[in-house]
Amino acid sequence: MGVRNKWALWMVFFAAWACGSGHQIEDEGPWKLTPSQIEWFQKFHGNPAERAAEGVPKLLLGENLPPPRQNKANDLSWLEGIYLPSTNSSVVSPACARDVEAILKPLENVALMGAITQKWHFWPILLPDSWGKVPDGLIYGNYLLWGMMEECTGLDVNEDIGWPFNYNVSFKGRYCLVSTARTIPDGSRESASASALRMGAARVGVAMTYPAVPPLFQYGTCIPDSCTKEDMEASLNERLSVAGKEVRYLDCKTEDEVVEFDAGDIAYIVVLSILGALLVAGALAEFIMSQTDTQHLRKGPLKYLLVFSAYTNFNKIFHISTKENPSVISCLHGIRVLSMTWVVWGHGYMFLVGVTKNIIGAKLLVDEVIEQIIGNATFSVDSFFFMSGLLVAYGVLREHERSGRVNWIMFYVHRFIRLAPPIALTAGAMATIAKFALVGPHGPSIERSIVDNCKSYWWADTLFVGNLLEQGKMCLPQCWYTGVDTQIYIILPFIFIPLLWKPKIGIPWMAIMTLVSFVIPTVIFAVYNVAPALFFAKPEEQPTEFVDTYGKPWCRANAYLIGCWAGYLLYKVSGKKIKLTWWQALLGWVLAALIGCLVIFGVANYNTTDDPDLMPPEVSIIYGGFSRGAWALALLWVVFACHTGYGGPINTFLSHPSWQPLSRLTYSMYLTTIPVQLIYSGAVFMPVYLDHLNKIVETCGYLFIGGLLAVLLSLMTEGPVLGLEKLLIRRPGRGVEQQKTE
Repeated sequence: MGVRNKWALWMVFFAAWACGSGHQIEDEGPWKLTPSQIEWFQKFHGNPAERAAEGVPKLLLGENLPPPRQNKANDLSWLEGIYLPSTNSSVVSPACARDVEAILKPLENVALMGAITQKWHFWPILLPDSWGKVPDGLIYGNYLLWGMMEECTGLDVNEDIGWPFNYNVSFKGRYCLVSTARTIPDGSRESASASALRMGAARVGVAMTYPAVPPLFQYGTCIPDSCTKEDMEASLNERLSVAGKEVRYLDCKTEDEVVEFDAGDIAYIVVLSILGALLVAGALAEFIMSQTDTQHLRKGPLKYLLVFSAYTNFNKIFHISTKENPSVISCLHGIRVLSMTWVVWGHGYMFLVGVTKNIIGAKLLVDEVIEQIIGNATFSVDSFFFMSGLLVAYGVLREHERSGRVNWIMFYVHRFIRLAPPIALTAGAMATIAKFALVGPHGPSIERSIVDNCKSYWWADTLFVGNLLEQGKMCLPQCWYTGVDTQIYIILPFIFIPLLWKPKIGIPWMAIMTLVSFVIPTVIFAVYNVAPALFFAKPEEQPTEFVDTYGKPWCRANAYLIGCWAGYLLYKVSGKKIKLTWWQALLGWVLAALIGCLVIFGVANYNTTDDPDLMPPEVSIIYGGFSRGAWALALLWVVFACHTGYGGPINTFLSHPSWQPLSRLTYSMYLTTIPVQLIYSGAVFMPVYLDHLNKIVETCGYLFIGGLLAVLLSLMTEGPVLGLEKLLIRRPGRGVEQQKTE
C-alpha cells in the first residue's frame, strides 16, 4: 500500500474519532478547519509537504538533490536547508534544531500526525501548505513562489502529547522569502534575474528548466520563530553550495514583529504635525475674521499665518475660471493632465515588475501597433519638458517687457523654493513612515531600495542632482526628471540673455543651441549603438546605456528648447490676429498628427520582434536623436493652433475649465503617484498578473489616491511657500505668475 493511501486511511480514522470526541479547534491559524475538510483537502490536493518536494528542491539543487534515506517510508529530509533550517546544531541554534526536528516528526510519521489532528490541531497541514510551491507557467515568468504569508504568521503551535509519542513542541510561525543567486567563479555574485535578463527574454524559460542555469525565482517558506534569519540563511547556504548557489536575499517576519519608530520617524511626524497645525490654525483664523469685524488684521503679523490656511489654498487649487484671458495659454491645462495620466499609466507597467507573475509574457503586451502608446509612454515626459520650456520663455519675455529687465537671482530662487519643499516632504515620507505600509513579502525589497536610498540620498533629489549620481543611488525614481529640468533651467539664461539684449544675435544663437541639443543625443546613440525605443522589450540592453541616453540633460534638452521656441512664438503673436487659410491650418494639423504618429507608432516592428537587425543602425541613430524633439514640434503646432483660434474642437476639449484643478496638482501628483505604486508593490500578499485591464484599473486607483495625497502635499508646501514668497520677496514688473508643469 502506498504512502498516500495509508495517509488517507489514517486521516479517515482520526477524522471520525475527532468528530465523535467533540473537541473544539484551538485558535492556531487565521481560520478554523474541521477534520472532514482536512480529509477532503488531502484526498483532492495531496499532502502539501509531498507536493512541495516535487518542485523547489529539484529546481534549486537539480542533480545534487540528495537521495532518500534508507528505511524511511516517508523521507522528507530534503526539507532541511530548503524549506526548514537544518537540524544540525553546529549550523543552527539548539532551540531551532529541536523545533525543526519536532516539525519533521509528524510530517514523516502518520501515527503522530493522526494523534495531533485528532485534537483538532492542523498545523502540520497548515505549515507546509503555506510554503511556496512550483506553479504553472514557469517559462512564462511565473517565478514568484511566495506561498501564503498570513497562513504562516497566523500559526501559534502548543503541542503536548504523552505516551507513546512523548511529543512536545511550542512555536509561532515565521515567514521567510528566499531569493537565490548563483556563485560566480571569480567570487562575485549575480542575481538570477540579472543573468536571465542579459540572456534576453526569449531564453528566460530555459533558465527555469535547465539545472545548469541558475533558477530565476523566489519562494516563501514557514519556519518556527525559534529559528532566526541567520539560522535559515546558514542552512540554505550549506545546502545550496553543492549546486553552486547561495542566498541573495532572505527576508523573515512574524506576526508579532512590530516596526519600531526611530528618531527620523518621530522627527518627520513632528514636522507633519506642525504643518497640519498651521493649516488648521490658518483656516480657523480666517473663519474667525470672516465672522467678526477684524479684517484689518490681515495686514498685520497674522498675514504670515493666513498663507497656511487650508481653506484658502484648497479653494485656490479647485478654483475654476471661465473668463477668457489672452495671456493665459489655456490648452496647456488639458495637455498637462492627459500627459500626467499617460505618465502614471506607463509607470504602472514599470514599477510593479518585481511583483508580476507573468513577467516574460508581459513583453507580448506591446505586440500590437496601438499598444505602442504604452511602449513609448516615455514621450509623455517630453511633453512636460516642452511645456516647461514654453512657460519659462513666455514668462521671462513678458517680465522683460513689463520691467525692462529680468531678475535672474529671483529666477533661480523662485525655482528652488517652488519645487524643493514638495520633494523634501515626499522624500521624507519614503525615508520614514513609508516602511510601516510595506507589510507584504516584497516589502523588504522596497525598503532595501527606496526607503534606504531615501535615508541616504534625499538631499540629492531635493538639490536636483539625483540623476547625476551613480545608478541606484536615487531616492525618488521620478526625480531624475526634476533634476534634468532644473539643470537645463540653470543654463537657460546663457541662451536667453542674447535674445533679450539683441534679437538679431539672440535668435541665431538660440538656433545654434537647439541644433546642438539634437546633435549630442544623436552622437551618443551612435557611440552606444543602443535601442532608442522600448527598453523593456530589449532587456539585454545595459542599464548604464539606458541612463546615459535617457536621464541626462544633454539628451533631453531638445524638447525643452523647442518649448522655448514655442514660448517665444506665442509671445510675439500675443494680442495679434493670426490669419491662416483653411488649407494652411489643415496642413499644420496633418503634419503634426503625422509626426506624432510616426514618433509613437513608427517603431512598432522594432518593439515587437527579437530580430536585432530589423532597424538599420542609421535609422536607429536618427530616431534616437530626433524623435523627442520631433514630438515637441508636433506639440508646438497643437499649442500654437489652439492659442490662435485654429484648434477647433481640440482646443475646446483641451481648454475646458474642468481641467484646471487637476492641472494645478500635476507636479504634486508626479511626486506622490510613484510612491503609491511602490508601496502597493510592497503591500500585496500575492503576485499580480500583468495585463492591460488590470493596469487601467490600477491607474485609476493610483490617480485617485495619489491625487488625494497631492492635495495634502500642495496644501502643506506649494500654497504656503508661494504665499510667503509674495509677502517676503517683491518682484516688480512680474506679470502672470509663472506656473511650472513638472
